[in-house]
Amino acid sequence: MLPGANLARMVASFGYDFVLVDCEHGNIEDGEMHATVAAIASQGCSPIVRIPGPENFFVKRALDTGAHGLLCPMMSTAEQARDFVRCTKFPATKAMLAKDSTVYNGTRGAGSPFAPAVFGQNLQDYLDTANRNTFIAVQIESAEGLANCEEIAKVDGIDMLFCGPNDLCSSLGYPATQHPNIPEVQEAIKRILAACQAAGKFAGMFCTSADQIEARFAQGFDFMNLGADVVALGAWNAGELGKLRHIM
Repeated sequence: MLPGANLARMVASFGYDFVLVDCEHGNIEDGEMHATVAAIASQGCSPIVRIPGPENFFVKRALDTGAHGLLCPMMSTAEQARDFVRCTKFPATKAMLAKDSTVYNGTRGAGSPFAPAVFGQNLQDYLDTANRNTFIAVQIESAEGLANCEEIAKVDGIDMLFCGPNDLCSSLGYPATQHPNIPEVQEAIKRILAACQAAGKFAGMFCTSADQIEARFAQGFDFMNLGADVVALGAWNAGELGKLRHIM
């Protein structure tokens, strides 16, 4: 969530499979996004960018950094998901369509020199492989998205549904931070997981501790984040400073 290639590089070096670059809620502007993605990839870690929304200009800018994948918030319908997927894929060539009419055929523009470099490819190799190598995930975090999660999961080109428990909880009529204690929200999360499994897609879940990750992994989730840089910074400082209150 915090800007800075050095911070991103350090976190990526810890051994994570991926680091999420939060351009939805984080303090990360366009130039910082470029530097952060490259820094994460340099450590053999996958940079995944959470974009503010499904609009083409967000998709284009994030993928042109060389991000290995995108996470799009507030996905509500299958139609919206299909439109989003089209933005993430390059157009298919006539030869590709003649060979396989079901191949991805999107609207992404071919102009960035940065993305191929992050992947260690030349431009043509990147154009030939990016459609299948870029991980595309969407967040289910509204009552409407929950109602349509089975159909969203079936959309070709969507690789994962990711549960956003805070906003989902709010959308269902409860305080956002109370989601662990709300049975209706936990049932909704089970429904999203089941939709992913039925469609053969990955299932993701927001987590803030190792214990939560263990529990969600046992439940069947595939992709979990572990807190955030701001969370870690705040928790460590609050904890250590609290030990010194008696001398302050």
